[in-house]
Amino acid sequence: MTSRTNSQAIVAALAKPDYLPPGTTVAFMEQSRDHPTVVAILFVGSMVLLVVALRCYARLFIVERFGLDDWLALSTLIPYIAFMSLCIVLIHLGSGRHLAYIQYILENATINTTEVLDFCAHITYTTALLTCRLSGLAFYARITEGSQRLIWTIRAAAGFMIMAYLPQVFLIIFHCLPITGFWPYSFQPEVNNYTCLQWGEVYVTNSVISLLCDMVLLAIPVPLITRLKVDSATKIRLFLVLMPGLLVVAISCTRMYLVIVGQWEADESWSYEPLLAVEVSEIGSTLVALSAPALKPFFGSLFASFDRTSVSSAYYFRSRSGDRGNKARDDGLGIELDNRYDCAPGFGLAAGAKTEHGPVSTPMGVIPETVEDDAAGYRPEELLYSATIHAHDGRDPSIGSDISQQPMIRYARDFTVSHEVINAAMHAR
Repeated sequence: MTSRTNSQAIVAALAKPDYLPPGTTVAFMEQSRDHPTVVAILFVGSMVLLVVALRCYARLFIVERFGLDDWLALSTLIPYIAFMSLCIVLIHLGSGRHLAYIQYILENATINTTEVLDFCAHITYTTALLTCRLSGLAFYARITEGSQRLIWTIRAAAGFMIMAYLPQVFLIIFHCLPITGFWPYSFQPEVNNYTCLQWGEVYVTNSVISLLCDMVLLAIPVPLITRLKVDSATKIRLFLVLMPGLLVVAISCTRMYLVIVGQWEADESWSYEPLLAVEVSEIGSTLVALSAPALKPFFGSLFASFDRTSVSSAYYFRSRSGDRGNKARDDGLGIELDNRYDCAPGFGLAAGAKTEHGPVSTPMGVIPETVEDDAAGYRPEELLYSATIHAHDGRDPSIGSDISQQPMIRYARDFTVSHEVINAAMHAR
């Protein structure tokens, strides 16, 4: 849906002496970015809907666990779809054309309509960003259940984002007194009916607040990843998976630039359509990035490095003496086991877990009393195929390189199982 250029009105306006600014031409007045902007919005929106749909499918039917972060991500689609729809309508009405076209060709009633729609669109946009960010915080909270310090940090971040949302919305609502949805241009007759803040002042302020929220969201995963005792390459891969704020911060900076251009350049409306496309991308990129870990069941190989460090710590084992093992400490992205317990080859396989060889029975007398979903929400049996076990027999660390020859081994930290381990366990039976 793109705006129709009123060519007859343009020709008529050019025929009036000294009516249009000097140097104005028909070609200039007919310039439009409508089509590529609408295509970009629809492309980004379709991609986001697909990713969120895959996320919901994976969480509901594969993982069979739908958390608060998933509900928040799903609820974000309501204001997001509404915002995209309003953007397309605004483009259709001509909001992103040259200022001269808006001033001299569009009817005043149409301009007023675009101002009210822009008012509604940016309240919707701000709301969508809030729910999306809260979804990210809920995800971080889910994978940091074992760290009270991080939980409180995440709660404080959520409080900050909610408090930051209020001035953003209030600035939009009270941009003019008396309160109105209009935001009159200087050439409109309504400009004398209201006392208004400048559009750019409000939107730059909101952009700065939004950027601060993005920086907070960006900072949360840092302590999660830095605490892991893994190599630098793995940490870098985890940063790419768990730090969606990197892309969003870049998009937020781009949005701020477009707002500044839109307010303080002479042709202020010409940057409006790129601004709408960037805002759609800002919400969309956050949703996509925060949904990436949930897509692991579909794209397991891409998350191999994530598997090696994000396996469940919600396991209990019995030692050979029958004592119950301590619960492993969970930092959300990796595990550390305080004690070592004897177990047979193939440990870590839940009873009945599905492998390429069929179901696996409980290993030799080593009974996993409870097998829960891991902190990231993936079932243990989904994470059995990537990393190798670091194991030894309790006496000589060199022993255990060929675990199929060891009737009993001890495990230390790594809790994922490779194909070799599974094969050895199956053949040992």
